[in-house]
Amino acid sequence: MPNSEQLAEPNYWTAPEYDVTFGPEVAEVAEMAGLAPYPEQRLFLDAIFALDPKDPSKSASFEAAVICSRQQLKTGLLKQVALGWLYVLPQPLVIWSAHEFGTAQEAFRDMQALIAASPDLDSRVSKIRTAAGSEAIEMKDGSRLRFKARTGKGGRGLTGSKVILDEAFALEPAMTGALFPTLIAVPD
Repeated sequence: MPNSEQLAEPNYWTAPEYDVTFGPEVAEVAEMAGLAPYPEQRLFLDAIFALDPKDPSKSASFEAAVICSRQQLKTGLLKQVALGWLYVLPQPLVIWSAHEFGTAQEAFRDMQALIAASPDLDSRVSKIRTAAGSEAIEMKDGSRLRFKARTGKGGRGLTGSKVILDEAFALEPAMTGALFPTLIAVPD
């Protein structure tokens, strides 16, 4: 990654117009957890947590995607986004889905460690579920972050207010096709 003060401009970048973003607040929470965003991650956080100028009760974009080389910024960004949906704009249910069960479990362990590293963040956790296949972080305000492996049954079981699709290289058209109708039924 470049110097922490220097933004590596993306080769391709599109984002919706917005006036208000909670990206800086999400970056602060990530810093509290010991996961300070790179400038490129801040750029994405601003876009992902931007509000629709015509309807500030909704996000400015329906979906976001990051394509970059391995070990550059994606997984860290996804962790920061998950923290944002737990602490800044709490969501009733966030689903973190990965192609491999082991990857979902590692993301769960990483999120647990990030939250535990900050007493301010940890104090807002109600319960952590560790049973295999039921890994989840539950907050005192009722919001939850669940970790699941994707199956051949497509997007079934991935209904949530927000969905993180880690390891998108392994997404199949049937999976995204099954997921889309459930996502458009969610208010934001």
